[in-house]
Amino acid sequence: MYVVGPSHIPLHPGRRCSRRNGVHCKVKWRQRSPYPPSIPENLTCIRKTEFGNVSCTWKTGRDTKITTTCQLRVEGVPDFVYKSVMNSAGFCSATFPIIGSMSHLIVWLNVSNSLGSTTTGPHTFTLSNIVKPSRPNIRHLECSSQYCSLHTNNHGAHLHLFEVKYRGENETWKNLQTDAESSLNISSLQPHTNYEFQIRRKINHTVGLWSDWSLAKTAKTKEEAPDKVLDVWYLQEHSQSQNKCFLIFWKELSKSDAKGEIQMYNISEKRMKVKSIIVGPTRRHYNICCTYCSVSVSAINSVGQSPVRFIELRSLGLVSGFVSHNTLNNHSIALFWSTLAIATHRTEYVLHWYPVGRRDRLEWIRVVDTKAIIRGLHPKECYQGAVTALCSSGFRMASIEGISTWKSVPEQGPVPQQNWKKSESLQVKWSEIPHDKRRGCLTKYTVYLKDNVKGDIQNNDVKYPMKQYTISGLSPGHCYNLWVTAWTDAGEGPRGSDLPFCTPSDTEKLLSLVILAGGAVLLTCLVLLCICQFSCVQSRFLTCCKCLMPRDIPDPANSKWAKDCAIDQGEMKFPLHQYDSSMSEEPDTVEVEVVPYPSSFTCTYIKSFSQTSGCSDTTLITRSSDIMEDYICTHGARSGEEEGDEFKFLPCTVSPLLEPHFPCGGKLTLDVVKIDCSEFLDCT
Repeated sequence: MYVVGPSHIPLHPGRRCSRRNGVHCKVKWRQRSPYPPSIPENLTCIRKTEFGNVSCTWKTGRDTKITTTCQLRVEGVPDFVYKSVMNSAGFCSATFPIIGSMSHLIVWLNVSNSLGSTTTGPHTFTLSNIVKPSRPNIRHLECSSQYCSLHTNNHGAHLHLFEVKYRGENETWKNLQTDAESSLNISSLQPHTNYEFQIRRKINHTVGLWSDWSLAKTAKTKEEAPDKVLDVWYLQEHSQSQNKCFLIFWKELSKSDAKGEIQMYNISEKRMKVKSIIVGPTRRHYNICCTYCSVSVSAINSVGQSPVRFIELRSLGLVSGFVSHNTLNNHSIALFWSTLAIATHRTEYVLHWYPVGRRDRLEWIRVVDTKAIIRGLHPKECYQGAVTALCSSGFRMASIEGISTWKSVPEQGPVPQQNWKKSESLQVKWSEIPHDKRRGCLTKYTVYLKDNVKGDIQNNDVKYPMKQYTISGLSPGHCYNLWVTAWTDAGEGPRGSDLPFCTPSDTEKLLSLVILAGGAVLLTCLVLLCICQFSCVQSRFLTCCKCLMPRDIPDPANSKWAKDCAIDQGEMKFPLHQYDSSMSEEPDTVEVEVVPYPSSFTCTYIKSFSQTSGCSDTTLITRSSDIMEDYICTHGARSGEEEGDEFKFLPCTVSPLLEPHFPCGGKLTLDVVKIDCSEFLDCT
């Protein structure tokens, strides 16, 4: 390479050419020396269809670096030469028709430039062997569940061989050759699968060239009823009822086994009678509670139902089988167990596992050996499971606890909450740490308690999976701060959120009891007051009060009036004022009438009419008189027989609080019924 610059600006060594420094440069590559043409090679000739032109291509060796002319001459046509120019890749080509009825093609090649010329030949071809049919076309496809029929365009009179290539979704190509006289049927296909088809053709197995592949055509085969049974397993759940509850799981059928789109699953529970349950296509488990029952599970698509899988639900007997494991990598674990610890002879085993607390993500495999490898585990999760021996005498299971492929301390601490609190004790509970924050299998919790007054810190360990703890021996009137941490085999994680609290003092406790008691009394009074507003309640209450009164009539001799009469020797003295003979009117009189009371009472009443008048010591002046009417009841009581008719549910004497309100009944005394006559003659 050399550089040429302007004549008036010298070119300094190391100075770059650019417009900024005023140096304009021309860069030239020094050309290599040209070459004479090489001998032509790799000649190929193809005739497009049986009656088309022939196209030939050949290579002239290395690039000559100068213009090179290519010539092709067909033997039998001496006066006509087909010329072309060699391209940069060193290839030459020529296209020409077939004149006359030729069975063989003989050609000569010549390549020349200014430095020389080379000629090769003759090159002989059989025309029938270089015929390349046109590209075929698939018009349409007709498919059943396991085969497809391809319909193409006109095959041609002399084309008897076809090749079909096809593949399903995410599969490799498969090839099939067939004669044109037979139908293009592709069999042994999978139901409910999308397939891609292409075809090409030639004259026969030994004559001619293959055509180009047709454009791809796709079609989907139809569905069939599933022909494989489901893989079913179950776990027993803890239940307080007499019936045992089981969680049944089943695996999804593979695409080839499903033979269609699964629309539902049929779960039949057999006890005294068969009970069928239909669940959706996305479900993979179902809960059943029963004592002695068997269950069958099958898959259903649009065409039919798969063979049913029967499984007898029985309690899984736990054995002390020792199951060991070795971590292979962050996603795989190898497990080993003893044959004698689980089964008495060689049998089938079911190994199941799931993340702790996520039984809905159960997975299982069936093996006939005493070892297995679990794959697809997540490094940050803790798994548990079991190995179950399917013995004819019963299922025996050895549990597996705390499987983790990668161990680290938890990323997050539990969040404590107060469950209940007393003056000297407190019960605290906390929530679970999210599974993605545990980083392994939890082994225990530690509850820390700090006394803010004394500054002391206590800690207590709680075994996993317990999530509550009761703290006793607290001091009244002190404030505390509580937090919880979680542990794995790798160590202790960070503390969770704090829970501050204070215990009540003795004075606060007494005050709270007083307030509580006062509130209870007030509430009771309000309830009783509301109840007493009902008339029926009042009636029942008065009836009950009547029963508390004495049933015996008091002795009249014990009254004060009777004692006064005894002192006066049985004489009743009425204080009368001095009678004035000059008065023309008669003294006031008192009329007494005995009035019988209704037959329900045994006493009679005295109806009295009194006329009052007024007078003075000097002059007698007649005043307007008022007639007063009173009823005086004699002593007596209602008959017990009639009493019982009215209050059969509570036989007792009549209460003075009930209507009618007359002064008779259990409290009747002579002081109540005596007649005060002083009012008759009292003239002031």
